[in-house]
Amino acid sequence: TQQSLLIICDRFPDRVDKIKTLFDNQDSFQTLCEDYCRCADALQHWTQSLDENASMRVAEYRALLRELEEEIIQNLDESMNMRLSLVKQ
Repeated sequence: TQQSLLIICDRFPDRVDKIKTLFDNQDSFQTLCEDYCRCADALQHWTQSLDENASMRVAEYRALLRELEEEIIQNLDESMNMRLSLVKQ
């Protein structure tokens, strides 16, 4: 969705152009961005929750959010490396 695109662009403002390109051209990257947004929403929910398991869920979702950020960065870096190798040929 466009909202997930905006959220990812806000999270990585120095990579907006590459994010938009990947988002428009790779379904897997779009899914990754949507997963990141769902995870961020769940983290916010559990952060505000009074449930006895909330602190455990917060830790789980924070870890998952970091993993998703790393995967997004990896996708962006790989895309950039691929583009650079094409330019060198």
